[in-house]
Amino acid sequence: MSSVVTIDCHYLDAHRAAVYLLIEGNRAAFVDNNTVFALPHLLKALKEHDIPPENVDYAIVTHAHMDHAGGTGALLEVCPNALLVAHPKAARHLIQPERLVEGVKAVYGAEAFRALYGNIAPIDPARTKVVADGETLRWGDRTLHFLHTLGHASHHICIHDSASNGIFTGDAFGLARTEYSRPGPAVHICTSAPTDFDAAEARKTVHRLMDLGAKRVYPTHYGPYDDLEGAAEQVLDSLDWSEAIQRDASDTGLSGAALVAYCEERIAKAVRRHLENWGEAPGGEDGAWLAGDRQVSAMGLAYAAERSRRKSQNP
Repeated sequence: MSSVVTIDCHYLDAHRAAVYLLIEGNRAAFVDNNTVFALPHLLKALKEHDIPPENVDYAIVTHAHMDHAGGTGALLEVCPNALLVAHPKAARHLIQPERLVEGVKAVYGAEAFRALYGNIAPIDPARTKVVADGETLRWGDRTLHFLHTLGHASHHICIHDSASNGIFTGDAFGLARTEYSRPGPAVHICTSAPTDFDAAEARKTVHRLMDLGAKRVYPTHYGPYDDLEGAAEQVLDSLDWSEAIQRDASDTGLSGAALVAYCEERIAKAVRRHLENWGEAPGGEDGAWLAGDRQVSAMGLAYAAERSRRKSQNP
């Protein structure tokens, strides 16, 4: 039996972040592992499907951002035969997480980091499998096809699963609000977290994923859906306005907190237009469900704007 199970991690709130449990007979693999605080939910899902932790073969991460990979070390501690599967750069971050942890603390602050992510356990290099772009892995009756997918992060991968003809997209296909997670029209928006956001590469990734001919998307935020074409149209539109905000931000002369505030104000307006354009009536939520992501995306656009400004000043 092959199947995919969606596990709600209750990260910040219900239906904010998913871990996917892949089942092959009595064997299992996880895709994205959220934080250490999600571990009870993952173990509960294994128990519900009568799979012992010893039968978990892989803990796959799409990229090393903490809401996708922070709990991987803790998961491997209780799943003694599992291997981390990741992009080579992501694997390095998780084997020696100190630099990654300090970078995230610089964004959120040490106290918020502890509350959100807890302790980040390093991973034994012997328990890692790095995957090349285009590499495949035969596991049970399914083949997993790994793609290096730039744009959101330089160490991001997506995984096409032959059993479901679905793609595990991490953040490469945007954030999703579908009927799976909340009522109302489907909404899909890119996210531009620091420090690797690149709109041009993100567009290439969206087109590359569409070319796979998959029938289902499994985004981490949140829940599977089948309308790839509709989602791609929205994500590409949001990449256009994100890139415009970044370009304008680079020209402002602002820096630091003032530049982040400028980007966040522009993102808030763009999100309202996006929601209205794609089916949400004026006076609706106005993107309240995206408030936290909006702040992080503003930091990413500000970082990209300053990087672009430095390049133009030092060609």
